[in-house]
Amino acid sequence: MDFTEKFELHECPICGGAGLMEEEDHGYYVACLDCGSYTGTVGYKTEEGREQAAEKSAMLWNTGKVINSAPGE
Repeated sequence: MDFTEKFELHECPICGGAGLMEEEDHGYYVACLDCGSYTGTVGYKTEEGREQAAEKSAMLWNTGKVINSAPGE
């Protein structure tokens, strides 16, 4: 099942751009399509943990827990 569209993502906490959830190597993260800010990857080991990882990455994004490589960040 594709969880990337199941969870609502707020605007980017840095620039207000759109966030996109991605799955990569047994983990999920959210990245801004405009400024490149992103959450850390939340990994999973089992199929049961997959949805929880996607939900946690959305929660990190929505609460502003992002990494930005701009100077001073």
